[in-house]
Amino acid sequence: MGIDRRVARTRTALYEALLSLIRRKHYELITVEEILAEANIGRSTFYAHFTSKDDLLKRSLERLRDLLVTAKDRTISAALQQEPEKAWDPSRALFEHVAEHADIRVALAGGRGGGIVRDAIDDVLAEILRKSLPTTMHATVPRDLVIRHMVSTFNAVLRWWLEERPEMTPREADAAFRKLVLHGVPPETCRPFIMTA
Repeated sequence: MGIDRRVARTRTALYEALLSLIRRKHYELITVEEILAEANIGRSTFYAHFTSKDDLLKRSLERLRDLLVTAKDRTISAALQQEPEKAWDPSRALFEHVAEHADIRVALAGGRGGGIVRDAIDDVLAEILRKSLPTTMHATVPRDLVIRHMVSTFNAVLRWWLEERPEMTPREADAAFRKLVLHGVPPETCRPFIMTA
């Protein structure tokens, strides 16, 4: 069952207030009082929904989970209608979502807010992978380690893209992620760190 409309409106107002403040000042300098003033909501109402500013930021990113679930639902529909070009593509959807939302990019740029946003993205991606990957995998690497590898690689590419190559498109960033996950790093590149045959 969905949440009450008034509750949804209150939470949305608080999410938008925080993101609006993030656009104007550093996350660590933002106070709960400023969020309340921006959203025109009382302190008791805030604490009825969230435990802290960090909790508000983390839960505002639950829309990423909704985005990926919606993308997955569209894929099932596309498969039934034989439209492979609409196939589920969560990594690209996440890169595109970050590109479309300047507030998330600003939060990811650094400081404590960036860490919370990255952790929230990691949690969403790990949850999607746990639900999507087969429970029994015919591989020499444990399933949980595969999930951690994919999540950490996504996070590394996301940070590299935003900090080092912001001119790249989401599709190009996603291509770099795919290359690392699907093909790894060539053995000759690894030799300074790992002895290879």
